[in-house]
Amino acid sequence: MKFLIIKPSSLGDVACAMPVVALIKKHYPDATVDWLVNKEYAGLAKAAGADNIFVIDRRAWKKVASWPKAFFNYLSVAAKLPFQHYDYAIDLQGLLRSGIFTALSNAKKAIGFADGRECSPIFYDTKVVVNRKLTHSTLCNLAVLKELGIEKDETWPSFAPSDTSSTLESFGLAGSEFFIAVPLTRWKSKNWVPESIAAVGTELKARHGWRGVLVGGSDAKEVCAKICALSPDVFLDLSGKTDWSQFLALSAEARCAVTPDTGPMHVMAAAGTPMIAIMGPTDPRRHGPYGDCSKVLQSKRRCLPCYHRDCVLGEEGKPSLCMADITPEMVVEAVEELLNELKTKEENA
Repeated sequence: MKFLIIKPSSLGDVACAMPVVALIKKHYPDATVDWLVNKEYAGLAKAAGADNIFVIDRRAWKKVASWPKAFFNYLSVAAKLPFQHYDYAIDLQGLLRSGIFTALSNAKKAIGFADGRECSPIFYDTKVVVNRKLTHSTLCNLAVLKELGIEKDETWPSFAPSDTSSTLESFGLAGSEFFIAVPLTRWKSKNWVPESIAAVGTELKARHGWRGVLVGGSDAKEVCAKICALSPDVFLDLSGKTDWSQFLALSAEARCAVTPDTGPMHVMAAAGTPMIAIMGPTDPRRHGPYGDCSKVLQSKRRCLPCYHRDCVLGEEGKPSLCMADITPEMVVEAVEELLNELKTKEENA
């Protein structure tokens, strides 16, 4: 049996779709599961276990000069799909372009969300009813799998790589215990306070001897430098230095993670990283980490969730009020509670 997963973006949503591959293969051991994904997330599709990956380069459309390249990239992928003879095409994106790729796959059966945008449901044979505005992305994906007779079982798949030693050695972390901190998101309102991240790192090193590892894209270098300056000899700045395979390896070996609502949070959840998620303007029921090895901290302000990219009540240039409400002491306490809970769970297993 052959399946095509269509989930091009975004980072967090791609990470939440990774279990789909594992669950299909567990239910259908001889199945071939392919994935159509944006170029920048192809590494995650590979880590998920996809047999073949069809890469589209969405970023190429951003510059007029690269439009011909983008056009031929899309055309090449579209031309290959009908000859794969898929039994199922599963559109987890729910947009016009993903719906078109679903139709072009010429699969025997096309499955997608009934509330898909941009008229995408017209391309589906089976329309899955789930309110994606109020439901966690992972649960939405599970709802689709139920159409294939696949239910979530007690053992949730983890995508920690089998070999992490080479990654640890390359970053000088072999033999070290460390935690991961994510300092920057695409929304200013979701960023935690750099001084608070530095304080947590200092305290965790004093208590456990852990190093702090700062991760993110190249755009996080400035804030990472600030955190490193605030806590000398505590943090290792790896912003802009890891690919997704390396990030998964680090996530698998980390003692825990401290992160706001951002794509890497969901990648770490896929790797099974114990984490403290600091949620601000978004609803943790929909956007928080999926799984049972995390704790969510969120302010009790009445304005939440507001979904504003900038805090409309706070001061310009300062962290949003809801994120500033979460203190380093609260995070360190949550870390200790989570580790104790996981230890007790492991002892009772």
